[in-house]
This record gives sequence, C-alpha cells and structure tokens, in this order.
Amino acid sequence: MDVTTLYQLFSATVRPEETIRIPAEQELKKVEVSVGFLPAVLQILGSPEADEAVRQAAAVYFKNRCQRGWDVAKGNPLDEQDKEFVRQHILQAIVALPQRLRVQLIACLGSMLSADHLEGRWPQYLPEVMQLVQSSDEQSVHAGVAALYEFVKTYQWGQQEKRKAVNVVIEQGLPILHAVATRLVASDSQEAGFLVKSILKTYNSTIRLSLSETQQSSASLVPWGTLFVTIVEKPLHAGIPGMPEDPSEREAHPWWKAKKWAYSCLNVLFERYGRKPEKKYQAFSVMFMEHFAPNILNAYLKQIELLVSGTWMSSRVKQLIANFLENCVKPKVTWNIIKPHLEAIIMHFIFPQLCFSQEDQEQWEDDPLEYVHKKIDNPLEDFRSPVHAAETLVFSIAKLRSKQTFQPIMNLVNSVITKYNETPAEHRDPRQKDGALKLMSTLAPLATDQNSPVVGHIEMFLVNNVLPELKSSYGFLRARACETLLSYEEARFENDEHRQYAFQGVLACLRDSDLPVRVSGAMALRPFLTIKSIHEAMKPHVQEVIEALMMLTNEVDMESLTQVLESLVADFSEELSPFAVQLATQLCETFLRIMSEVFAEGEDIDMSEQLDEKTAAAQGVMRTVCTLVLAMEASPQILAQLEVIVAPAIIFVLERNTVDLYEEVFEVIETTTFCSKTISPVMWQMWPYVYKAFKTDAYDYIDEMTNSLENFISYGKDTFAQSTEHQTQMFDIIQTILRDNENDLITNVNRSRACDLIEAMLLHLRGRVDPLVPEFIDLAIPYLGKAKKAAFRVRCLEVIINAIYYNPAGTLTLLEQRGATTAFLTLWFKNLAEFRRVHDKKLCIFALSAVLELPVEMLPPSLQGAVWGQLLQGVLTVFETYPAALQAREEEEKMYAEELDEDEDVEDDEDVEQLFKDSTDDTDVLDNDDEYLEMLAKKASDSNPEGGAATTYDGTYEGDDDDDDDDDMWDVEDLEEDIFFESPLDSIDAYTLFETTMQKLAARPDTASLLQQTLTGQQQAFIQDIWRQGAEHRAKLAASAAAAKE
Repeated sequence: MDVTTLYQLFSATVRPEETIRIPAEQELKKVEVSVGFLPAVLQILGSPEADEAVRQAAAVYFKNRCQRGWDVAKGNPLDEQDKEFVRQHILQAIVALPQRLRVQLIACLGSMLSADHLEGRWPQYLPEVMQLVQSSDEQSVHAGVAALYEFVKTYQWGQQEKRKAVNVVIEQGLPILHAVATRLVASDSQEAGFLVKSILKTYNSTIRLSLSETQQSSASLVPWGTLFVTIVEKPLHAGIPGMPEDPSEREAHPWWKAKKWAYSCLNVLFERYGRKPEKKYQAFSVMFMEHFAPNILNAYLKQIELLVSGTWMSSRVKQLIANFLENCVKPKVTWNIIKPHLEAIIMHFIFPQLCFSQEDQEQWEDDPLEYVHKKIDNPLEDFRSPVHAAETLVFSIAKLRSKQTFQPIMNLVNSVITKYNETPAEHRDPRQKDGALKLMSTLAPLATDQNSPVVGHIEMFLVNNVLPELKSSYGFLRARACETLLSYEEARFENDEHRQYAFQGVLACLRDSDLPVRVSGAMALRPFLTIKSIHEAMKPHVQEVIEALMMLTNEVDMESLTQVLESLVADFSEELSPFAVQLATQLCETFLRIMSEVFAEGEDIDMSEQLDEKTAAAQGVMRTVCTLVLAMEASPQILAQLEVIVAPAIIFVLERNTVDLYEEVFEVIETTTFCSKTISPVMWQMWPYVYKAFKTDAYDYIDEMTNSLENFISYGKDTFAQSTEHQTQMFDIIQTILRDNENDLITNVNRSRACDLIEAMLLHLRGRVDPLVPEFIDLAIPYLGKAKKAAFRVRCLEVIINAIYYNPAGTLTLLEQRGATTAFLTLWFKNLAEFRRVHDKKLCIFALSAVLELPVEMLPPSLQGAVWGQLLQGVLTVFETYPAALQAREEEEKMYAEELDEDEDVEDDEDVEQLFKDSTDDTDVLDNDDEYLEMLAKKASDSNPEGGAATTYDGTYEGDDDDDDDDDMWDVEDLEEDIFFESPLDSIDAYTLFETTMQKLAARPDTASLLQQTLTGQQQAFIQDIWRQGAEHRAKLAASAAAAKE
C-alpha cells in the first residue's frame, strides 16, 4: 500500500468541498481491503510532521476499520498479515502518539482482544502491557494502564475461561497498579490524577461481577482499601494545578474523577459483597462489616463535615456518599454510627441539595425548556444526580427506621417552615421553603400511609403551607406547590372549598408566564380529574384546558403531558364532541412535527436522549388520538373525519418503518376500525402500508399487528371475499410466521397469533377461501405433535377444527389423505378440558355437530361405527362444562363493569408494603429490595454452585441461560376468557344448534339407528337436560334484551 497515496486520500477527506471529499471517502472504501492498508495508516499516524487534521482522520478511520473487520464472523475481514502487524506494533504506537490520537487506538483493543486473546493469537499482549506499566517512562505507564483496563473491560462480565483471563490481571497486574497509584497519590498534578483514575477504574471492573479469593484476603483488601480512603480524604484545594474556578468545569478535573472512582470502589465492595452477599462471600462479609465498613463510614462522615464547612465537592462524589449512607441504614453496625449524626446529615447534607439552587435559577431563566427536562420530566431517572441520591437517602431513613426517625424528620421540616413563616416577608429565603416542600414531597408515600402519625394532618399542612404558594411571586415556588400537590394526590381533601381552591390554583398555573410552572400545573391537574365535584367544575373549562395543554405539548415534547391530555380526553368525551375534529387535527400536526424533528436529528448521536424524549412524547400523542377515537365511538360522522385526519400520521410511521411507534399506530388502526365496525376507503388505503410493514419487520411485530389485521378481515370481509390479492397477502403473512418452524426468532406466541388470523378468515369468509383450506391445514399439522404448551396446542387444533366447521366433508377428506384423522381426533379429545373459553367450547360443539350431520356414507371409514358415537360423546363432554364457562364469562363482564366505577389505583393489601413496622437499633433491617436481592443470589448459587454466575452490581443477572420463551405467561392468560373478543359464533346459540342437530339425526334412518345403539339411558337424560338448559339460557337472554330496551 502506497503511504503517500493514502495520505493524500485522508487529506482530501478533511476538505470542505464535497467534490473533493466524497470521491476520497469512496476511494478509501475501496482500498481499505488492500493488503498493507492498516500498516500504512499506522505509519501516517506515527509521522509527527504530518498535518494534525489528517492524522486525526486517519486515527478515526483506523479505529472504525478495526472494529468492523477484526472479527472474521462479522464480515468484511481484515488481511491476516495486516492484523499480525497491528498486534506487534499497536501498543508501542499508543505509547508514542499524543492523547488525541492515542484514544482512537485504545478503542480498537477491545475488538481485537475479543476475537484474538482467548484463541491464542495474541499471547504477548499481557506480558507487554505489564512491562509498560512497570516502566519508568510516564507515557509507557499511561499506555500500559489504559491497555490493562481495556483487557479487564473486555472480559469483566465473562464466565469461566474469560473470567480466568481477568484473574491473571488480578494476580499479576493489580499489585503493580497499586504500587503505581500509591506512589502518585501524593502528587497534585493532573497527569497523576488521570493515571490514578484509570487504575481505580481497572480495579472497579475486576469486582463488578465477582470478588476473587485474592481480593477477599486482608493482604489485598487492606492496601487497596487504604488507598481508596486516602484518595477520598485527599484535599483538593483551589490552587492545585489545573483546578478551574468554575465549579461546572471543576467536575472534570482528573483528581475529582479519581475521587469518584475511589468512592465507587468502596461502595461496590460494601453493597455487593459486604451487606447481604451471596453465600460464597459470607466470611468476607463478616470480616468487612466488622473491620472495614465502620472505618469507611467514618471517613465519609468526615467528608460531610468538610462539605458543611464550605469545602467544594463534585456532584458525583455527593451522590456516591448518599448512596453509601443509604446502604448503611439497614445494617445495625453502620446505623448505630449514623444515628448520632442524623440531624446534621439531614439538615446540612441532604436538605441543602433539595433546595432550589443558584444553578437551578440560572437554568430556569436561560433555558427553561432544559430545566423542565432535567427537573420535572421524571428526574428520578437521573440515577447519578446527587439530588435524587439525597431524596432516596432521606426516604430510606424515614422508611426503614421509621419509628425512630420519621417524626423527628417531620419536626425538622416544621421548624424550617415555621421559621420561614415567622420571618418578615422581605427577609424570607424562598429556597428554604422550596427545600422543605421538596422534602415533604419525597416523604409523601410515608406521610399518607394509614399508619403514619401525621396522616390526619396532611390536609391542613397543604392548605396552610402549599396552597398559598400557588400564587407566590417566585415562579419556582409556584411550580413546587403544584409538584407537592401531585405528590400528595393520595391525600384527598375532605373540605370541598379546599379542593376547589387547589384546583383553581392549579388551573391558574396552567396559564402561568413561566414554562416550568405551566408544566408543573399540567402535571398536577391529573389527580383532580377523578374527584366528582372537580369533574363537574371542570366541564366548562375542558376546551380551554385542552387547548392550553396542546400549546404546552408543542413547547415541550414530554410523555407525561400527553398522559394528562389522554386522561382529559377519556374523562370528558361528551364535552369534547364539538371540537373533537379540531383536537385530532392539532394532535396529528403535533405528532408529525415531533416525528419530523426525530428524523431530522436522528443522525446526531449527541441528541439520543432528546430523541428518546421526543419519541416517547410522540407515542403519548398517538395514545391520546386512540383515546379520542374511542371517546367518539357513538358518533359515526366524527369517526369518519378522524380517520381522514389520522391517516397521514399512520402513513408516516409505516412508510418509514418507525418501529418504535408500531404499537401505538396499530392500536389506532385497530381502534378506528373497531369503533366504525367497517373498513372505510381511507382505512383501505392503509392496507398496502400495513402489508409492507409486515414484510419488513414481520418477526418482531406480528403481535402488535394482529388485532388490526383481524379487523381488516372481519369488518372488511366483503372486500376480502372478492379480492384474491388481499387473500393472498393475508395468507403470506400467516405462512411467513408458521412456515418457518425452526426459526428461534419466532415464538409460539407469534405462531398463536397467526392461528388467530386463520380462524378469522375461516369464520368470516365462509365459502370464499376454499383454495386456502388445505394450506391452512398443512401449516397447523406439523405443530400438533410438538406443541408443549396448552395455549399453543389449542390454537393449532382450532385451525383444523375451524376448517371442519368451514367444510366438514372436505376437511375430513384432506385429513384422510394425510393419514392424520385418527391422530388429530385423539389429540383433540384428549385436550377437550383445555378448551376453556366460551368461544372454544362453541367451536368444538359446532364442528362436531357439523360432522355428525354428514350422511354416514360421506364419512371416512375411520369415523364410522363406534367412532361416530365417540364424536357424539365429545359434544356431550363439552356441554358438561359449557354452563360453567358461560357463568364465568358473565362474571368477567360484571367484574369489568364494576371496575369501571372503582378507583383503578386501589392496591391489594398483599401488594402494599407494611410501613412503620417496629425496628430496634440492635437489628438489621430487611425490606422488599433485600428479599429480591436474596432471591437473585439464591438463583445465582443454585444455577451455578461453582460461582460462574452472579448478580451484578446494577442488579442484572449474568449467566442465566434459561431459554424458555414467554409461552409460560400465555399458557394461562391466553386461555382465559376475553370479554372483548368478538366472533361470528357469538350470534349462534349452541343449545339451539345442538338441539337442531339431534332432531335431524333422529329424523334420518341411518343416524337414528346409530343413536339408539350409541346412547345410554344416562346420556339420553343428559341430552334432555341440555335442552332444558338451552331453554333457560334463551329465556335469560330474552329477559336481558328486554331490560336493555327499557
């Protein structure tokens, strides 16, 4: 590979002119597969005289080429000679290159190690890295530590052989790293801080999954623990090299990052292995909790003292301190250390972080939209936030040690508020009031608990201390008042005047001049909608409120706002009718705007978080559209207009294969067609897009599509009956899922949904899909013998049962031709008890009755004689449980009707955690989280007693190879009664049909004699009982119909 030519190509790629840059990029794509390409790039990187921009472009290209092509299995492989050259020279290149280029080469190491090291193709890697780490040259040490970290990171989550590779580093590398870090910890230089940070990250990666026996020993733990605490306690005054004056920039200083990793290592050791560990770490836990945890906690408490005295600390350090203290609340040994400092911790460590800060004020004024996303739009997701950590800490203290701490904390809050109220208005600090209300909001689940000592005082607290702030001159206090009301939504106002005052105050905030206040007001509106008196008061304002929410939704792409909007649409459908079309238009315009922005910004990786927020908001808008359609079900003219309005949004999603919106879009299609009970010309225009979406994303989204596909069949049956093209496309969807029975990506749940589509075609298109019947049977037969789960087995059986009902004589002939008649009937009758729903039982009755009505001479030989009598016995067997199924369905319908009138948020007593339980200082505290962690630990131990799997620090479980799909869930749920399921069988009375069948059989000579030979006296009596039940059932239905008309 000619280096000069390659250099010119890279030089052209950094030119701004497209006519120069694009051809160069295309030529690079061609030459990257040439032998000698990577060595030539390394030569360019190693040329100090080369242009910096060219070297940077070459470094990035080198990284991308290695990551794409190093693993042969991923395609586009690299030349083996080039790979060997890179293995021999990349570490020295990392040593020699400046930092901006070095990071690109370091990023290659993971891909290279994953493919090569365990295969024996890079045995010299670790020895060379160890030499670098022990070098007296600073650049070599930096390169060696970075390379060692990449090695550990590559294999840190691995099992067995991969974990052995990490153990080599633990045994040989960590002692060297410890010596380097210990030597550097006294230095204040940025270079020393950067290197120490990298060393601590490496140690941290070795303990994430498991703790080796070496690391459990005092010989390792004492020196490393001492190092961590030394770094935690290392003073970082403003005058050390490179320490910025700006606090936001100070966060990134290498020594503050090193501190962060020191805290993190101590936290992992304590939480993962010290407190409630797996069985294999019990001995270590006892030693750690007795000799190490108290010393670590005392070191952390000293840091809190420094913070209180005015010493600056980074946000991550404050967050990690709070995380550690939270875990110290449960064990008695650490709780007893915390307890004397509790008031100081709450008032001087936790409380200041809850107060509205100067940084908050600046963001509120300079970028209110960003403030909303960071502080209001589900800030609890920011698990690295020190504010969130402080909230979690105080909540854990008040919950886990409630008898000793809850009331004192309430007293502290009260003292802050009392002092605020007693201070002249011009001297009050509104941030103190904000912090007190935020603390009260944090403790709301405890304060409103039935056992809470303050539960009876909540209303007056809100009236006296929260409602007045709805009109505060400080915007952040108006917002905080709304958020506090939302936190205490479980605390219903007994006094209607208080309710109305709060509601009017929240409505006023919805029209506030400050964006964060408007958003908080909108969020606080939702719980008021469930109050009857407020509901009535709201009616005249519905249009105004919804318009305000729509304006807000166009300002802030926020899913929570669309949830409020959705609630309003659902609760005020009658009031919405006059402007439903206008609202739908606004919703779809908002949706298309959001999604256009998503596609416009989709290439910007830095925008990923914002894109997630926008996508979630778009999903919420579509759910609101769906709710609006449902609300207009009784207005066909409005429904027709809504279909026209929503069509462009549906097309936008399906045309661009926007899979994140599939669930919502297909729900809109399902809902519009269900409410209309027809497929309009507008909805038929959607069909090609639906079919294309399936062909593109078939395996992953059939579950989301099926209900809408069934509606196309049932409500568009006239078109399907006349259109071979539509039938062929629907069959293609079905056979794509069922034909590929070896594809692991397709679950039996997916296949069940395909069987549902077959059933819809056979029931709704009777006599119009004859050519497809043999195809359907051939799709189902292969699964009959291997369907392990009852739900899927019933689905497959029902494909053939539906075919029998569709054409009994033709289907029996097809089964005979395939030699499957006897096996099918045996499996069917063996599983009759699994046909649990009313629909399943009716289908069995109708299909068996259709076979019995066939002239005997049309039956295959295998069904004549004694077997004919078994068919009749099968019908009787189904009828034995049919009344109970009808009763169960009626109870389900009644239960659903009752639930509509009840509060959906009521929890079962079994699901509510018991709060304010007795606890003493000489006991450890266990809660639901501990029980969950113990379950995971037990699962890890049972699954792999040798310790090859473990619960990771972040709560995930590694090494779980349980390959069961979600059939277990469907095995129960999918065979239960579904009161919303509709079928052509609903209008046919099973009792009447069977009575008619029996009359026909008794009237024909050939079957009359069979009846006399087959039926016992007991069976004849049961048939009479069936007819009696039928008469009672018909009378009951008639009475219900008459009552409904009155």
